[in-house]
Amino acid sequence: MVTSQLLSSIPGIRHAFGSAAELVPAALAPVWPRRPAKRQVHGTRVAAITDAQQEVGDADGFHTRAAGIPVSIITADCVPLLLARRDGSQVGAVHAGWRGLQDRIIPAAIAAMGPAASTLVAAVGPTICVDCYEVSEELADAFAASFGPAAVPRFRHLDLRAIAGQQLRAAGVQEIEHVGGCTCCRRDAAGEPFYRSYRRGDRGSQMHSGLYITPEGEK
Repeated sequence: MVTSQLLSSIPGIRHAFGSAAELVPAALAPVWPRRPAKRQVHGTRVAAITDAQQEVGDADGFHTRAAGIPVSIITADCVPLLLARRDGSQVGAVHAGWRGLQDRIIPAAIAAMGPAASTLVAAVGPTICVDCYEVSEELADAFAASFGPAAVPRFRHLDLRAIAGQQLRAAGVQEIEHVGGCTCCRRDAAGEPFYRSYRRGDRGSQMHSGLYITPEGEK
């Protein structure tokens, strides 16, 4: 199971990132039927979740203070970002592909979660690496103009992790962890792909990553 040491250090929450072997992490199973009904569209809408099985519609960011309701996203190369208050009182999940990063969904999500961004911790999960992520010269130039040379460290190759980290720090998040490695090139001990990857050719089989505040009494 792919997890974050930072998030694991927070009391009263459970989390995990999906993999090819576990598209829906077992850690989310106790509350999985209570998840919101949503549709990710590579946009910047961030939804507040207050009720189990809430109808959300189109959204790519989610946050809640309600116990027992998971906030999650699906990815297969894009950035899965999980956020939590250091005291465990609020959690959030963000789907950030290149479109979302370009339109700055990460600062939008942090603003939607309320003030005191310095009390949030962030885990950037399995994401396509810079070596595997070649894009058009036009798109690379646009990112370099918006986010500087660190966003495009090689000709026509975007570094989604670097861009996510830059946006988190600019928004005031101080504790950031990168976990999981590359969705496209990481392999397991048998040499099989460890994750689903759209760029590598996987279609219709994305991974779920999420977290939730544990209800009182849950072990």
